[in-house]
Amino acid sequence: MINLSEFDWYWFKGNSVQGSLLQSVSCFRSRVLFDSGFRKDFGPKGKNYGDISFTDFESYHIIAAKEGKIYGTIRVTPPHAEKVAEQVLGAEDYLKLLKHIGTEANKVYEINRLMIDQSLRKCALGRTLMYAAIGLMEAQLNRSNYTVIGSAGNCTKQAHFFTKYTDYYRISNVNDRAAPIFNDTITFLVYKNAPYIKGKDEIDSFTKMFMSPQNPQFSSFELINHPLPIMAQA
Repeated sequence: MINLSEFDWYWFKGNSVQGSLLQSVSCFRSRVLFDSGFRKDFGPKGKNYGDISFTDFESYHIIAAKEGKIYGTIRVTPPHAEKVAEQVLGAEDYLKLLKHIGTEANKVYEINRLMIDQSLRKCALGRTLMYAAIGLMEAQLNRSNYTVIGSAGNCTKQAHFFTKYTDYYRISNVNDRAAPIFNDTITFLVYKNAPYIKGKDEIDSFTKMFMSPQNPQFSSFELINHPLPIMAQA
């Protein structure tokens, strides 16, 4: 088991790095999402194989890595890029959701695509990536001027995890929505504003870390580190 203190942390915006780095992140996510066949659309024969989208180019990405291998990623999507909540709800219901929480599309960031290597799902990396995302927003993205939303699945108890370990809370009077592409139902959440309660020290630490310019080391992440399982190709 890898200790959290052993990870190297990187952040970058998708449209300001070499395509091979973004491809490496996307391949990692696709393998995690495929989950040995649970989400077939993300496997080699699926329509979402590789998990790459235009949203990636406009979004900010955080990587937790060790010795050139990615073990966890998370994505922060800005107001002008399509959100997961928007994809699941459709444009009309998405705007209704924003009105319900008292905001509008040009004032919303979404934290999404929290992905963790299956071997490390019990080492608190998930919550640490969430704290890193908020730290990045505090350091680089004028967090206090925006509403932060989230779209959490339920089959792996992600929604429960978010409300237990982070300052996300469920949006009241909004029902979960089926998301066939994820083979799941999605719960919609809002992240409370500062001062933060859960993970405050970690958020402060990441805020200081991410004050420096983006720092991807292109040669560190080889695509070969993240192939989809051979059994998925049968």
